Amino acid sequence: MNILITGSQGFIAKNLIVRLSEFKNYNILTVDKKTSNQDLYKKLIKADIIFHLAGVNKETNSKYNYDNNYVFAKKICSFLEDNYKKTKIIYTSSIQAELKNYYGKSKLKAENTLLSYKKKTGAEVLIYRLPNVFGKWSKPYYNSAVATFCYQIYRNQKLIISDPKKKISLLYIDDLISIFLKCIKLNKQKNSFPKIKNVFVITLFNLVNLIRSFNKKEKIYLPNNISNSLIKNLYSTYISFFLKKDFTYKLKRFSDHRGYFSEFLKNSNFGQFSFFSILPKKIRGNHYHNTKTEKFVVITGKARFNFVNIITKQKFSILADEKNNLVINTIPGWAHNIENIGTQIAKILVWSNEVLDKKKPDTIFYQV
Repeated sequence: MNILITGSQGFIAKNLIVRLSEFKNYNILTVDKKTSNQDLYKKLIKADIIFHLAGVNKETNSKYNYDNNYVFAKKICSFLEDNYKKTKIIYTSSIQAELKNYYGKSKLKAENTLLSYKKKTGAEVLIYRLPNVFGKWSKPYYNSAVATFCYQIYRNQKLIISDPKKKISLLYIDDLISIFLKCIKLNKQKNSFPKIKNVFVITLFNLVNLIRSFNKKEKIYLPNNISNSLIKNLYSTYISFFLKKDFTYKLKRFSDHRGYFSEFLKNSNFGQFSFFSILPKKIRGNHYHNTKTEKFVVITGKARFNFVNIITKQKFSILADEKNNLVINTIPGWAHNIENIGTQIAKILVWSNEVLDKKKPDTIFYQV
């Protein structure tokens, strides 16, 4: 299938092209500002489906909006009609098509041109009135408020919000691309204005505060509720603005005669991941927890986990090494320690169901 994409250098198009290139049965044809009319017409003839994504949304000059959003749509439709083509077209319009600004008027006129093409040829036309679309490769001060806020907050720039209570509708780029992929395979639809799913509504104030919560000095903290779709997608967008220097960061290492200990990730919702080493013949632990629970797995070396019930004094041990992939749980009320019984350094990964609170650590010394 030959798929033509206009506005191929734009934010949405880049994401669509990448996804389409993951499939072997699509031949991608692209059109951008530099494409000649002759080249455009050749590709229009060849195309089985057209994603008309080209457009301008930040120009104040009304004629510029008109030329780029309406005239280009008219050029495409007229050529297809003149050549007796009824190629399926997916068009990215805007929710501003309902407004009276220059941009909205130009988008509305482009919509009407496409609907006229549909009526004349019987071609399928799908028009998506998009809200603010956000995600990787978006441009600040152009594509959406999210891109601008991410850019400014990451760089610690001053941020001005004229109306913090204003609500904004957001659509994540991957959700939009998934819609487009379904458009390719779906049979002919009568409704030219399909409903868009997975749209988030949030105030500008809350949006900014969410993005600010990602900008923490202590890198090991992940955002709260990271599994929430909006927060997960915003976080992915935020880190897409990272400079190369922030692709990495160093963890703090606390060392003593037993080995070292490092915290890896923290989050009040899922707890804390850490890792540590134990030198041969050394012991860590000798404490119990009242509520805290942990899970350990030995990555390298060999260790013995020793337990004692602080009430009944019952004792037992568990052997674990890098080969058996055994996960060891610590249970509230059972004191425990970990002893390196091998000849090499033991390295162990640990998850705790809560972030360590130094004021209330729930870690009470008890000699096992």
